[in-house]
Amino acid sequence: MSKGAIIRLTLLFLMLVGLGWWMRQLTSGSSVEQLNQQARILEAIYTQGNYIEAGIWGVFAAGFAVAAFKNRGWVRVHRMMAAITFFLFGLSDIVEVETGGWWRPWWLFVWKSLCIISMIVLLAIYLKNRSTQR
Repeated sequence: MSKGAIIRLTLLFLMLVGLGWWMRQLTSGSSVEQLNQQARILEAIYTQGNYIEAGIWGVFAAGFAVAAFKNRGWVRVHRMMAAITFFLFGLSDIVEVETGGWWRPWWLFVWKSLCIISMIVLLAIYLKNRSTQR
């Protein structure tokens, strides 16, 4: 294992330990009212986080759309498919906030799954085309 990988894994471990300690502090010796307040805070973080995530996916979609118009042929089609996929994935995050989870209703889970599968296929096509161009 490389030195960089060891450093990244160590940082990840320390972050997980810190998160565990923080969660323990949140729930230890808390009254019902304090726990309700903490639940409201965590729900707000979840909601705002999903809106931020939707915005990030939208920025990726815009970047792919701009790249699509700068290219021709198959590259343009590939970039446009990526733009549509990332836009739809961002839109699914907004729907997720409204429904309360990515697994319910069932069609939201299918929607997100299809977006992820599409991203994987687009990446595989990109890597294949990149390796054949060298």
